[in-house]
Amino acid sequence: MAVIVFSGSFVVNYYAGQYVRSVGASSPAIPSDLLLDFLPRMDLSLFFLWGFVAFIAFATVSALVWERDRIIYLLWMFALLISLRGLFIILTPMGQPKGAFPIESFLFEKMGQYMTFGNDLFFSSHTAMPFLSFLIYRNIWARVIFLLFSLTMALAVLLCRYHYSIDVASAFFITYALVRIHGNRMRPAYKSFVEWIFPTKESF
Repeated sequence: MAVIVFSGSFVVNYYAGQYVRSVGASSPAIPSDLLLDFLPRMDLSLFFLWGFVAFIAFATVSALVWERDRIIYLLWMFALLISLRGLFIILTPMGQPKGAFPIESFLFEKMGQYMTFGNDLFFSSHTAMPFLSFLIYRNIWARVIFLLFSLTMALAVLLCRYHYSIDVASAFFITYALVRIHGNRMRPAYKSFVEWIFPTKESF
């Protein structure tokens, strides 16, 4: 059931992305971004793609090695983040920054185009998902690596002009707020979810 909920968040992301792809196509790019005006433009599209694949692989292995008793919790938190981002991108369809590099890879053609849509800018999932992992995983070395993933992916999406600086900065604040709000307000909903799946299981 946890996998179904996690998969459902990708359905939300897909249909939200389809909406912003059609609406955002006619939306102009933001005319000025102080950070993008300062940063050089560099083609890190392969790192943007394969670096995120490496993050997913590392997050999966880390969960299986160090977090097996919390996998339901991890899936739950990622589902919340992905669904929340789906809502945000619907609210803020924007034209992509000028000068964005094309992503040319068989992996993107086969899979990536169903997860990222060009105008799904606010906020950056490449930044937010590794940062969420940094916040919720427990192994100290895994957390350090997740933080490095988040920071390097944040820089990559800016240099590639895949996001505005506000998309990257807000990813950190929104993800942190999600974790804090969940801990303070939403945990009863998570406990009910766990008890629904495993009536005697405690996994956070």
